[in-house]
Amino acid sequence: MKLAIFGCGTIANRVAKGCLQVEEIDLVGFASKDMMKARTYSQRYGCREYGDYDHFLNGDVDAVYLCLYNPGHFEMIKRCIEHHKAVMCEKPMLFDLNENKEAFALARENDVLLMEALKSVFLPSIKEVKRMAKEKEIGDVKKITASFMRNGSHSEDHWINDLHSGGAFKDLGSYCVGTMNYIMDIRPALVALDTDRTEERAESTAHAILDYGGIRGEAHVSNSMDGGNSLRIEGSHGYIEVDNFWKQGVIVYDTGTGMQVKNIDLVSDFYYELKHFASLVEQRKKISDVMSEEASENILRITEEAGY
Repeated sequence: MKLAIFGCGTIANRVAKGCLQVEEIDLVGFASKDMMKARTYSQRYGCREYGDYDHFLNGDVDAVYLCLYNPGHFEMIKRCIEHHKAVMCEKPMLFDLNENKEAFALARENDVLLMEALKSVFLPSIKEVKRMAKEKEIGDVKKITASFMRNGSHSEDHWINDLHSGGAFKDLGSYCVGTMNYIMDIRPALVALDTDRTEERAESTAHAILDYGGIRGEAHVSNSMDGGNSLRIEGSHGYIEVDNFWKQGVIVYDTGTGMQVKNIDLVSDFYYELKHFASLVEQRKKISDVMSEEASENILRITEEAGY
């Protein structure tokens, strides 16, 4: 599969390293509005091409990984689909249900694969956590909590502060809600959301309470302060916990006989989502059974219920 990366920000470096680990992916090159950036990135990773977006959209690449800044996702997704390129887009992929419906409808109309890149749900460690919970190794699940809190530094005009496409809950919360949704296999309802959002500026910190069919879910996120970064499931006779759940594989758990540790070696945090995407393209499938349209929609429904 010939793949080009669109966007040359920090995240593109990590995606590129993951691509080089997947034998099914031929990383052709990078596209950017800044030609010097595209050239530098292509040289860094031994790619044979670089250029603007039209260079690859009009070329013979099979797929595009979008690492663009968030407000640019929707229009670029549509452009890629209309050029019949499979699309994998960094989370949060889109920002409301109408955009999500339109993008996936366009993908179906053009017989093109579209998938949101929520890497945590592809990790073998998270798959193992889901299995442990489903098989009731800690008894009946009573509560699930996910937190992603970091102290970032953003200018006032950064997209993270934009009321439509920004905010810690839409950005970091997509990891928390998306991962909990994957494990629980049910669309949650929003019970309460407490944030520091104002009429002029998107929230930097948020705490959400969710209802997974009678099981309490909580998401704690912040892009302005350091805090907990873990996934924790509490059961009737034990718990499961993974620190930095979106990028590593150490599972700490207690099934009622004392704390134990399970270490699942990972190739890299981006490897598994990229491997999945490449296999879908190779098999000519048009939807992911992990990050489907419904999976993306179920994340967006929470922010819509909150009125964002």
